[in-house]
Amino acid sequence: MIASIFISIFIIFLGSGLIYVIFKRENYEAEIGFIIILIVYLISEITYFISFNLSAETFFEIPSTLFIWYLSIITRNFSIGMFAAIQNLELNKDSKVRFLPVLIYIFMGGVILSLLFVPNSFKVIQIGIEYYYLFNNTNLLASINLFSFCVVLFSWIIQIKGYNKFADKKLGKYYYIFMFLFSLHILLYNFYIITPNIYFKILHLSFYAIGFGYFVHIIVNKPNLFAVFTNKIYDFIIFHKSGILLYSYNFQTREEVDESLLKGSILIGISHILANLSNLEAQVTHIKMEERAVVFNFNTQLGYAALLIAKHRNKILEKSIENFMNEFSTINKESLKKLSGLIDVSKFKNAKELIDQNFRHFLPEK
Repeated sequence: MIASIFISIFIIFLGSGLIYVIFKRENYEAEIGFIIILIVYLISEITYFISFNLSAETFFEIPSTLFIWYLSIITRNFSIGMFAAIQNLELNKDSKVRFLPVLIYIFMGGVILSLLFVPNSFKVIQIGIEYYYLFNNTNLLASINLFSFCVVLFSWIIQIKGYNKFADKKLGKYYYIFMFLFSLHILLYNFYIITPNIYFKILHLSFYAIGFGYFVHIIVNKPNLFAVFTNKIYDFIIFHKSGILLYSYNFQTREEVDESLLKGSILIGISHILANLSNLEAQVTHIKMEERAVVFNFNTQLGYAALLIAKHRNKILEKSIENFMNEFSTINKESLKKLSGLIDVSKFKNAKELIDQNFRHFLPEK
């Protein structure tokens, strides 16, 4: 009975989120690699939640229910470890030890997996209409608890230290709430396996379902989650091959920038690139600096180039720049062909609308 209630709630949250994303898919952008990781994570979470609930149902024979219980432990540790690893890798992109927590999770997960298949690790008892599992293998119980403790501890340290790296601070605040729910359901799970108690189980499942529902809420309200997370873009600059600044925009202040406010090193670098523009094919290229990535897109036919300064380069940014260039070229084709002598750059103010359209996920809320 309890299992069917919680599984139904979980499916409602999951189904609602999937339906919304499908109908509003034009609002979402994500790299293929990230989508694959997200799908694997969701499959693991779904498998855990269903198997954990079904493992208590007495209409299964004990050998079958033990298999389901083992499956719940494996997928549970995999999913929380995977979530913690993704969080760490995103918020610690520039850290020299960014892979250390991930290696710890993998090592501890391997220890748990090896201990899990020691014969007679559990004693199955029936109380009322549910099965409960008592740990005969104390090393296994200790390993699961230690793994959970490390996931919660490292995740909070990384979240607190990495909060300033969130491109969207409101998204960062949402994430704090989710982290609280994430930590709470993990701790309640550990209380349950230490002292099998129906109340700990209900609380764990309740906060798990609430946390998953809140994650759906974040996806609905923050479609930029998949695109920006910790990535920031700073300046977008359009130059004519003559060296004239056609347009410049600062994403942090959300204001157009005058040429006199641009840094000299940027101007010198762009002038050098534009001097050789006629020798370049239309393409996207980049320069990686210590704390910035500079992404270029050239249009040799119309004689202009766009430069984007960002924290990290990725395919979403490159696609956004390419779409912008295609639309900007179409709208301003005649103006760009006729540029000579005294150039009136005010006619290129239409770039602002194209920026709002193509870089909407990276624009911070006012």
